[in-house]
Amino acid sequence: MMNILDWFDPSFLEETISWLDHDLLDVFGLKPEYVQFSLIFAFMLSLMWVVKPVIEWMMLNHWKTLSSYVTSTLLALVFLQLVDRYAMSDTTSTLPASYWSVCLLAISSFGVVYVMITWMRKLYARLSKRSKRKAA
Repeated sequence: MMNILDWFDPSFLEETISWLDHDLLDVFGLKPEYVQFSLIFAFMLSLMWVVKPVIEWMMLNHWKTLSSYVTSTLLALVFLQLVDRYAMSDTTSTLPASYWSVCLLAISSFGVVYVMITWMRKLYARLSKRSKRKAA
């Protein structure tokens, strides 16, 4: 029979519980585990509230668009990894220390700019279509 404690080390939970002020918890009659559970539950609830529209967008309309974005990003990361491996001399890289952070910033910046330009084109098309309707 497998034991979950073999896979999972709960010691970090005890450390975070120790951050709570036990005197304050005693005043309200709360146990530290309940406060920790409530905080994790609220965090996961808010995370799902934010992620739900993204998941719906992916599921309903844009599988092709999403797969092309993911594929482009993966290809860029593979290319950067190849550059990093070819720049190795023995066990150290000859590239600057900021190589990965600058490259990842460039990829994400390109993505943001691309999405903003696409959004602006769609907005312009909608606004021009509305102005043509009002003029007619």
